[in-house]
Amino acid sequence: MNAPITLPNPKVTITSVGLQVTGQLTFDEWRELAQAIGQASRSIGFIIGDWLVYGQELFGVDGYPDKRVDSASYQLAIASTGLDLSTLQNYAYVSRKVPYSLRSERLSWEHHRLMAKLPEAEQQGWIQTCEEEEDAGRRISTRRLRKSISLGRMATETDLEPEPSDKGVDNPIPFINRLVSWWRRMQTKSFLNNATREQREALKRDLEPIVSIYNQL
Repeated sequence: MNAPITLPNPKVTITSVGLQVTGQLTFDEWRELAQAIGQASRSIGFIIGDWLVYGQELFGVDGYPDKRVDSASYQLAIASTGLDLSTLQNYAYVSRKVPYSLRSERLSWEHHRLMAKLPEAEQQGWIQTCEEEEDAGRRISTRRLRKSISLGRMATETDLEPEPSDKGVDNPIPFINRLVSWWRRMQTKSFLNNATREQREALKRDLEPIVSIYNQL
């Protein structure tokens, strides 16, 4: 059972702009707050994602839980949270794909994101395996879990060592992710519907280096 997140001390309150302390805390009281604060920070992806999915199920255009969150809900979330569209879409995706009953407070939101593409039965198996590894004192990083899912078994330290051919090669993924996020924002602004022919042609020219790299590979 996942325990509710509560502050352990009535002297402390959390507002939209920060944390307030009424009266002086002892060192032990201050230290005890760390767990609640950590839980809240790790849970924000689930909290926002669940809120988006709940709204779609009740108030969305189609009203079906397997449908994507509509644009109006995302615009409300962007205005309210200050988060970008791609982040909110990821939050909603994980909340929709990983049932509340399967989630583990011992694993981060990122761990659950890696399992979201799997059937629920496999999600349950991986969560149980991760908890068993943690109980045995073997840390489950997101990198190790990603590799494990790819292998179909729990990855060893040897499995995590880079291939000799990969050494010295810069990782392009962060740059690709930024480009994908940019394009999502352009789509949200209905660029394809509103852009002039000149604007489309200019953007194509800007993207030609990417096509050239792809063709060289």
